[in-house]
Amino acid sequence: MIKKWLILTFGLILILGVPAAVAADMLVSQRDLPKAADGRIDLSGWDYDERGAAELAGKWEFYPGVLLGPEDFAPDRAAPSGRETLEVPGAWNSAMPEGPLGAGTYRLIVDLGRKADEDYGVKINNARMASRAYLNGEEIGASGVPAPNRESGTQTNLPYIGISHLSGSAVELIVQVANYSYASGGIVDSISIGPENVILRDKQTDWARDFAAFFGFFLPGLLFLLLYVLHKRELPQLYLGLFSMLGALYILTHGEKLIGFFLPDLPYYAVMKLQAVSANLIYLMLIAYMNELMKGSIHRYMMRGYAVLAAAGALAALALPMEVFSRMEYVILGVGLISVVYTTAVTVRWIRKKPEDLDLVTIGLMSITMFILLSLADLAVGFDTRWLVIYELVLFVLAQTVLIIRRFVRAFADVERLSDRLLTLDGLKDEFMANTSHELRTPLHGIINIARSMLEGAAGPASSKQQENLAMIMTTGQRLSLLVDDILDFAKLKEGRLRLSVRPLVLSSVVQSVVEVIEYALVGKPIRIVREWPEDLPNVTMDEDRLRQILYNLLGNSVKYTEKGEIRVRGTASGDWVTVEISDTGIGIERERWPDIFRRFERLDTPEGMAGNGLGLSITRELVELGGGRIWLESEPGTGTSFFFTLPVSSEQAGQSEARLLRLMEQAGVPEGRRAEPAGSEPTEGLDPPAGEAGRVLIVDDDPVNRRVLHNLLATAGYETWAAEGGEEALNLLDRTPGIELVVTDWMMPGMSGLELCRRLRERRSLAELPILLLTARSLPEDIRAGFDAGASDFLGKPVDAGELRARVRTLIGMRRAAEEAVSAEMAFLQAQIKPHFLYNALNVIIATCPVDPDRATELLIELSHYLRGSFDFSNRDRLVPLHKELELVGSYIALEQARFGERLTFEYEADDLVGVRVPPLCIQPLVENAVRHGVMQRSSGGIVRLSVRDNGSSVSVSVWDNGVGLRPERFREIMAGREGGVGLRNIHRRLSALHGAALRLEEGGEQGTTIGFDLPKSLSL
Repeated sequence: MIKKWLILTFGLILILGVPAAVAADMLVSQRDLPKAADGRIDLSGWDYDERGAAELAGKWEFYPGVLLGPEDFAPDRAAPSGRETLEVPGAWNSAMPEGPLGAGTYRLIVDLGRKADEDYGVKINNARMASRAYLNGEEIGASGVPAPNRESGTQTNLPYIGISHLSGSAVELIVQVANYSYASGGIVDSISIGPENVILRDKQTDWARDFAAFFGFFLPGLLFLLLYVLHKRELPQLYLGLFSMLGALYILTHGEKLIGFFLPDLPYYAVMKLQAVSANLIYLMLIAYMNELMKGSIHRYMMRGYAVLAAAGALAALALPMEVFSRMEYVILGVGLISVVYTTAVTVRWIRKKPEDLDLVTIGLMSITMFILLSLADLAVGFDTRWLVIYELVLFVLAQTVLIIRRFVRAFADVERLSDRLLTLDGLKDEFMANTSHELRTPLHGIINIARSMLEGAAGPASSKQQENLAMIMTTGQRLSLLVDDILDFAKLKEGRLRLSVRPLVLSSVVQSVVEVIEYALVGKPIRIVREWPEDLPNVTMDEDRLRQILYNLLGNSVKYTEKGEIRVRGTASGDWVTVEISDTGIGIERERWPDIFRRFERLDTPEGMAGNGLGLSITRELVELGGGRIWLESEPGTGTSFFFTLPVSSEQAGQSEARLLRLMEQAGVPEGRRAEPAGSEPTEGLDPPAGEAGRVLIVDDDPVNRRVLHNLLATAGYETWAAEGGEEALNLLDRTPGIELVVTDWMMPGMSGLELCRRLRERRSLAELPILLLTARSLPEDIRAGFDAGASDFLGKPVDAGELRARVRTLIGMRRAAEEAVSAEMAFLQAQIKPHFLYNALNVIIATCPVDPDRATELLIELSHYLRGSFDFSNRDRLVPLHKELELVGSYIALEQARFGERLTFEYEADDLVGVRVPPLCIQPLVENAVRHGVMQRSSGGIVRLSVRDNGSSVSVSVWDNGVGLRPERFREIMAGREGGVGLRNIHRRLSALHGAALRLEEGGEQGTTIGFDLPKSLSL
């Protein structure tokens, strides 16, 4: 109570004391303010440092209907006619010949009292609706373009400052003003003058005041609107948020008009519309908020009537021209004040009931009351209370913010207290359910066993009717027993105590055992259960008892909601999962209720007698997810429902895991006391070939224990292993150990990481040549992407599962060997491309040469033997051959072809010194043959074939150029894709890209010839 009184007292001081002090200071300071008289003002005694800039208020010279400049008041010219005096600030409506619309000129002589020799500034706040200022004959600023008529000017009314250097004791200030868009014109706000630093300081003060007021409305408004979005039932937050946002908009469009700062390109016509709309709607939001806060205390007719008036005013502001709408300004303000006065009276009456938040409501009431009084003071006596009015409104918003926050805190505390109580009751309920279920088990099993024994004839033969009743008792008892088990499982699941004992299972056998029990529930129902299983459906990994429970709950649910028809149980395998589908022809479930079906204690709107307990499907979902799968449904009302759930595939045969683990540990020499339980599925049969036949694996890990574990797991499966402690040792070992088919490396290692090792290996070996299995505990997508970019072939998560490790190793080595076999087949096929007609032509050339030139014939026979030996003396498995052997093969081929074609074929050869370089076999000669056969020999005149082998530093560049008929790029692409031509070029391209990361390139030069070549990294060729 004391705290609330302190809040109330402090709030009243802010609401009443601060405005009273500010108003008193304004009244005192205005007593001795200099006033302009007859167009002249004396500021000789003004202290700018202490009192700031001086306001130029009083009687100014005024020349209606004309826009005069400094030259019109020059001493050598006659004084302008039509001179009047007019009060500034104030509207010019009475002095203008045609009312508020038109143009005019203000002039004032300012006596500074001393000879000035410094920069002075003038600040013009509000000159409707366009103005231009001159100080001592120099134009210092403008807002819009004042003009003698509407068409030639621009209407913009933004505050501005003008600076000019003064050098005399008296200065002349001329302000041109034009208004063609408002119901009142002229200089309606004060103009101030002072040294430049004083003017700029006052402007910064005004901006800071406007920004403070803006954020005082905007931030609470944003908070209230966000809270309403999160909790749409709280209408007070909506209305107070809109009220605050309209207040912020009002600040942006008045005073310093900060909207020009945020939206510099916004037309001023739109600014005026925003001014009018915000002024119309802000009172409506205030009344609506107070009505919601006080729960209907405002009469509904008053609320509706003012809502209509405010909406009409806002629409009129948008639709009517501003010179028309602005004539209703005081009417709208008066209606708004009347509505606020009514709201204040209603609030006073409500406060008398002593509501819970009396202190903050009273502060809000007082701030609104002060808002009314200050607004009336401005209207009645012209006292400038604009900033005090805004101050009171900001205080109102802040008070309501504290009020709403207090209510939120109070509501949260109530919710927290109720939650604690509900949790306590929920725990007591669960404990009661568990205890009751335990107590029910014994008598329930007694009932089932007694019924079974009587059905079996323990008390003598039973009639058919008695047997039927006893069977019904057993069925009901079994269903009740399952319900008790569900309750106990529910309690365990909530407490996190349920554990699965997974092992390989034959799914069809489990389903069959469940269906036999379910069929008892089909007594009297024309329902048939159909099971559909592919013969090769793999085993699954799951807890057998829990799988039976899942199936019974789903089948029991289908039986319960199906009057007639059939229930189908299907099983399909896809990858590492088996999907089980249970579909029925029952009543179906509406789509919007699908998410609710697996929630605890959720019951659907079903026909009488079909409602369940709300536990079965909830427990089913949690059991499936606990086993690593997922469950979902598809349904259509009146047609039926299909439930789907997934189970992980097991690579084991049921009952073999333990025996296989024991055998593998014995083979690995693991002491019995150190043997662990299975970490997961074990490998399939046939993993015990002699050591080394399964493959040769390099293990890279800095942890000796990990290296030993990986060695044991792979050695027992027949793999020959090498081990390295780090990346550098692994690279050296690969250099001196031929035949390694796979690298298994850890990611995290000191020195060279597994990722860096992958990159270094890929510089030497391609993916097909040497696969890499990366072991890592990282599973984020970006980590996996980085590993693949570095050259890893596959990933395996840590801790390593023995079965998965062997499966991945076996797969990767198998893929490598398959790639080698494919290359061998390609090589054999390429060798077969030595067509008989080539040999026939070569032999004919040699036979024809024998009689004429026996020595030349002998040379050609030697070249033919070299060619045939070069084509067949390497194994299909040779990855690389010396470069000189490949070039010798090219030389033999060219010698035979030149003997055949004579001068039609010219061959040129360019090569750098590349000792020790090795290249893939049969990768150059087929390119030369292609250039000869399909290039130059397609021309009757023949042509030139040039072979170039160059050292490019890190790579060897091989290119074959000819000036034959050419090869178009589109035809080259078709050949590479296998849609046209032979296999020679395509074979080379496939071998280069698959094993060496290189590719054939085509450079088609039109009449300049065609070049086909490739670049081979030296790291692969050395």
